[in-house]
Parts: sequence; structure tokens; C-alpha cells
Amino acid sequence: MKAFIRGAGVVGGFGCGLSSLEEAIRKHPVPDPDPASSGSSAEAAAVAAFTARTDLLDQLIPPRTLRRVDPYARMAILASHLALEDAGMGNGLPENTGLVVATGMGPTANTLDLQAADVAVTDLALSPILFSNSVQNAAAAYISMLLKIRGPSLSINQYELAVPLAFQTAIDWLEEGRTETVLVGSIDCFSKALHAASLNCRDLKNADSGQRAVPVGEGSTFFILTRSGAQAIRCPFVQQVHMGGGSRQDGAPIPNTLTLHNGNGQNADFMGQIPAHANFAHLYGTFPTSMGMDVAAATLLLRTERLLRMSFPQFDGGPAFRENPRIGCLKKGETGDWGMIVIGR
Repeated sequence: MKAFIRGAGVVGGFGCGLSSLEEAIRKHPVPDPDPASSGSSAEAAAVAAFTARTDLLDQLIPPRTLRRVDPYARMAILASHLALEDAGMGNGLPENTGLVVATGMGPTANTLDLQAADVAVTDLALSPILFSNSVQNAAAAYISMLLKIRGPSLSINQYELAVPLAFQTAIDWLEEGRTETVLVGSIDCFSKALHAASLNCRDLKNADSGQRAVPVGEGSTFFILTRSGAQAIRCPFVQQVHMGGGSRQDGAPIPNTLTLHNGNGQNADFMGQIPAHANFAHLYGTFPTSMGMDVAAATLLLRTERLLRMSFPQFDGGPAFRENPRIGCLKKGETGDWGMIVIGR
């Protein structure tokens, strides 16, 4: 079934909201060639560029209410509010709205960054607030309380495949009639430990190839999905969700489907073919659930035809694509697993 994307909210190193993402794509549709940038100073600049700011949240919710909320949950709450704003739902979501939150690392990254090297000191400094924020469904709990939604709620941890699983779950809930509206999204936060591990992995993979990998980033995206509605005609929609592994194929890409992916050109090789593809990872970095950023970018491209042509200048899908434009968001994991979410209009 088609699940219509009534609204989308996004928070990342580029800013807050789809307008900030659109501006970033217009200014930097492809990575800037800068091979001279290397070393610790360049790494520090890249980390700062991919770290999200959530100051806007203090204008939407009283700071007193947020005093115990950590940066991980702040990004998720802000992205959820931006999705409501984009959907024109200022009065709030229906009370029985479902909630699905996808994450790769959960709040573990924040906990690791706050831990002291001395275990004894860590035990003495353990905070009840820090502990409560370390559980995997913390972001979902904050969103449910602050948005006053009482529908089914689920947090999914599946590293690279968390986002397609979350979207498939949301579609299943809509199809089964469990709810008429689902707020589905993704969240991962930057961690110094995760960044250090990424650097080590990058050195092992790239060796002397000279390939510049995109640093670790952070961000959150949320989408309001509905079965139908007055806005259905103009809304992009989730057309299909595919998942598979290195030894199995659960579905093939639709012909003439543009592809957004979060890797290099080889990672765009999908089932032996390389479709017309683009990569916006240079705008928000790489992290387990960065596929959510790709879904937000695909939604934005399908809303704005000029931006779509700018991002895929060489692509001409013919009458079939113009009649049914669609973009596949592809995520490939380290173990050969892959997921693709096809967004249509």
C-alpha cells in the first residue's frame, strides 16, 4: 500500500528543517574537491560541521520541561515538531497516532562520551538522569509525552537496517488498521568513541588509496505517514520497502528509479547494476541511520522539480518516470545486508 508523507522534519549539521536541507543541496549538490584538507585540524572542522544544533527547540518547548533531556532526545523531539509544522498540524497529532523510532547506536554514544576512564570514578559519578536517558526507548518516551500521543510505540535497533525496518513497521500498522497516522523517524548522535572507531576502520579500508571518507555525523528525521487524506494528491508517498542480504534478494529495484545512497560509487552498485545515483552524505555525514536523511532529501527532491533536475542533471527516465517519478534510498551494511525505501509522487 502507499503511505503518504504528509510532513517531514529534519535536524542535522546543515541546520533544522527541510528549508535548511534544500539550501544545503542547492549550495553543495556534490562534495567540494578539497584533497589538501587532511590532518587533525581538518578532522576537527569536519566534526563541527556535522554536529547538529538544537537551540530552536527551546523556542518551541519551555526549557524547564527539557532540563533532563539529553542531546540525543533533543534532536528527535525537534525533528518531530518540525514534521508537524511541515504538515500544517499545529493543533497536534491524533491521539491514537503510532510512533516508530529507528536508531543504530541509541543513546549509548552519549553514555560512552560521559564515562570516565577510571571505573571507580564512574561508579561514584553515576547519575539517575543519565541512566534513565541511556535506555533505548528514551527518545520515543519523550516524544510520546510531549506530543501527547497514545498510540502504539516501538523503538528499533538494527544498525544500518533500522530505518527500512521502521518504515516497514509503520506501513504494516497502517495496512492493518492499527492507526490512521504514524510518526516514524530515525535518530543517532555523534560520539567521540564512534568517531575514533570510524577513523580506525577508515585507515584499514582505504590504506594508501587516497580515498577521502565522509566523517561521522549525527541527526534526526521524522515523517508523518497517513493512509490517505486531502493532501494525498500533492504528497510524496512511500511506494515500497525492500530488504535483503548478500546471499538473498527479497526484491529488485523498480526500473528507471533514481537512487540516493550513503557511500561511494561502488556502494551504488545494486544487484549488478549501477542506476543513476546521487550522494548527499557530504551534507550530514555518515551514521547508522543516515538513510533517514536520504528519505528526507528524496521527499524534498520530489516536491521540487528544479532541485531534482539539479541533483540528477544527466538523467532522463522518459515518459514513464515523468508520469510516476520515484527515488530509491539505498543503504548497504558492512555485512552485506541492504535496504531500499522507494519514494514516489
